Amino acid sequence: MLKNTPTILLIALIGATPLLAAAEPAEDGRYAAIFPPGWQARDVVLAAAEAGQSTLNIGRAANIGVFQVPGPEDRRALREAGAWLVLPASAFRGCLIDQTSMTAANRFTTESPST
Repeated sequence: MLKNTPTILLIALIGATPLLAAAEPAEDGRYAAIFPPGWQARDVVLAAAEAGQSTLNIGRAANIGVFQVPGPEDRRALREAGAWLVLPASAFRGCLIDQTSMTAANRFTTESPST
């Protein structure tokens, strides 16, 4: 058991690094909410609407949403709507979230239904 201790500590340290971002508030107010595996973008958007949030972007996986979250009560509402983790989006840039941000104006002009 003692000879595996350094390996266990290294794995724990690597796994906990993104969670350290939870101690700091997001400087730009953007938070990533990670929902259960298997959730689709539609499920994330519906859960966000239930929490009173508008989705800014969907992550590289369909169960990750990026939101402009002004306060801790809004993060709590996302967790109550089904999010497992709500962390500053900057902690996940590059791996789980696209670098390009999408504003509401761009989103609605590119996603308008065709008539």
